[in-house]
Amino acid sequence: MTDFSLLLRSIVEASSGRKVVVAFSGGKDSSLVLFLAVQALNKEKVIPVHVDWGPYSYSGVKERVEAFSRNLGLDPVFIPGKYEMEKILKGGPSCNRCTRKAKLGLIRKKFPSDLILTGANQADSWGKRGEPLMNGVFAPLFSLSRNEIKDALGFFGLEVESIGESNSREGCKAKHLLKPLISPAFHGGVVSEANEVLLGFFREKGMEMELANIKIVGPLSENIGLVNVRPFLEAGVKEELQKRLLAVKNLNKVEFVDAPFRLTLVVNPSIYNDLHARESIEEGIIFPSFAFPPKIWWVKSQNKRLLSFHVVSAERLSY
Repeated sequence: MTDFSLLLRSIVEASSGRKVVVAFSGGKDSSLVLFLAVQALNKEKVIPVHVDWGPYSYSGVKERVEAFSRNLGLDPVFIPGKYEMEKILKGGPSCNRCTRKAKLGLIRKKFPSDLILTGANQADSWGKRGEPLMNGVFAPLFSLSRNEIKDALGFFGLEVESIGESNSREGCKAKHLLKPLISPAFHGGVVSEANEVLLGFFREKGMEMELANIKIVGPLSENIGLVNVRPFLEAGVKEELQKRLLAVKNLNKVEFVDAPFRLTLVVNPSIYNDLHARESIEEGIIFPSFAFPPKIWWVKSQNKRLLSFHVVSAERLSY
């Protein structure tokens, strides 16, 4: 059982009792951090700050941020982050870079001297390879697993629904764009709308899914949607969903990932030459959010503007 007094003490010690800013996405991790910060320091010393990704945020997120904050007696601060995110993702998918430069960077710009609290934990790359306190950012949940965080929420009676597409992974819709975000209208618009249509479909049907997302892949001139849902859908439901998705503007093709696929990833040379970096993409980005684990074919990029990777094609394989 987690010793919650140690978590509270760690916040007091890291902040030296001063005001803190909580990077508050509205998800489970940051909700627990916000609650703990109020218990440790009192609400007068806690500011919840939400970076708003605009169309890349899931519907209802801002309202949940507002409601949870108000229930703790706090006034949330909202910072627009859409354009900063688009600028970063132009070089290819990179949640880590977006977190550092867009999310934490924008918060630091507005609150230059305050300690920032984040929900990073053992399920994140920061929790696995970083330190609890780095560059004025403190992660009080650093040593906790997803299950321990879930248990903590239950212990304190905090009901926080998952944001987005699964019970274990949260965040914004832009992470499902597995290619450079060159055109916000063409690439960004389709990943945002397609994933909103998908989740709306399941809400309408009253279906609770273990996993539900649409990855957008393919060449820059074409958007191919890879639909990842668990449990797998019956034929009639799949056909109805496919019709709705094909009505999404700029979504050229839809494939259901209910069989093995081979993904061709063009990657920056620094990633291609680093086995650990490739494993991080597979284990941290690809495999957890695909309904059927794909095979990966790696290709070294000749495009100097590609900073991470680009899934240029997806081929269905036979069993």
